[in-house]
Amino acid sequence: ATEGETVRFRARSANADHVHVHGYDLMKDVPAGKTVTMSFKATITGIFEIEFEDAGEEIGKLTVQPR
Repeated sequence: ATEGETVRFRARSANADHVHVHGYDLMKDVPAGKTVTMSFKATITGIFEIEFEDAGEEIGKLTVQPR
């Protein structure tokens, strides 16, 4: 993503958990077997881990480039 853009992604977990976007300190509950959508403005540049918090499982990395 580029700074200022809107970031959107979906996550699904077999078990109840929380999606956590490190650096942005955003968290969203994921009910077992359900899909959630996260959407936010990319205001911080860098590389950030996205994980299922309770499981400690990295599910992606967000890279935000400066404008």
